[in-house]
Amino acid sequence: MAAPEKYSRLKLKRINLREAIPLPKPFTVLLEPSSICNFKCTCCFQNDPDIRTYLPRGFMKFEDFRKIADDLESWEGPPFKVIRIIGFGEPLLNPETPRMVDYLKRRNVAERIEITTNASLITPAVSRRLIESGLDYIRCSIYAMNQKRHESLTQSHILIKKIEQNILTLKEMRNTTGVPHPFIYAKMLESQDARENTFFLDRYSSIADEAALEKPHQWLSHHTGSAGNVRSVCPQPFKMLSIHFNGDVILCDPDWKGNTCVGNAISENIASLWGGEKMRSFWRMQLENRRGENRSCRNCSFLVDEYAIDDLEGVSPHVLGEE
Repeated sequence: MAAPEKYSRLKLKRINLREAIPLPKPFTVLLEPSSICNFKCTCCFQNDPDIRTYLPRGFMKFEDFRKIADDLESWEGPPFKVIRIIGFGEPLLNPETPRMVDYLKRRNVAERIEITTNASLITPAVSRRLIESGLDYIRCSIYAMNQKRHESLTQSHILIKKIEQNILTLKEMRNTTGVPHPFIYAKMLESQDARENTFFLDRYSSIADEAALEKPHQWLSHHTGSAGNVRSVCPQPFKMLSIHFNGDVILCDPDWKGNTCVGNAISENIASLWGGEKMRSFWRMQLENRRGENRSCRNCSFLVDEYAIDDLEGVSPHVLGEE
């Protein structure tokens, strides 16, 4: 079995979205096992005082997951590029998450399956299940290299040493079994302290398979000002879907307020939503530079060039095949 590519190199293999839309099916599907998190990071919506008003709390039931996964498998066309097990909570809080990965891998639903986790719950038992499931990539979010700062940022008392050991144990168990998966990618939001950034990269380069810094994101920011060049058209809804634990389908991964919801994958067939009336209306709104009409899109910082890699500026709404 060939060793997986570095996670950072996956971004280099991109189809020109500008020339490909509308896609017959999304490149990426996000599945949320849990909307509950054991961290309440100061940079995250989980720390928002109004979160209960917008975001339902719960775990995806396996029978609901299986219905969604079967619909994804029966969707005509080649496998999805990637299914990301992620969402608005910590995926590994749901004990069924490794089983979900195994189900998807056995059915060849996607070219690769990923999990994004804060790594606090990667016990040896969980590590074993993830390795056996065939998981391709695991993205571990690190928040600080200092215990006091970690506790301040995450509002948790999880020891950073425990997180390091969890990741290292996963890597050692994987290497012992002789399989190359899952590839372990450790990422930290770039700190204003250059020394902390250097310390993270030096330390996690040996703990994980790859370590990288990522830019902070404001998550539906209410601030109108933003650094960088903000685009008018968001590429996210043209290439991905995000499915909540309760089946709600949204068109943007940071939209925790649910203003981009186009249907429900439990009560409906997910393939029928892609390119359906609600989705095409949303696509048209984006291409006509009317994103301000949607409350979640209005001031979202995701449109800074750092995140919006695909450029759809100036694409005519006529590509949708409508008058």
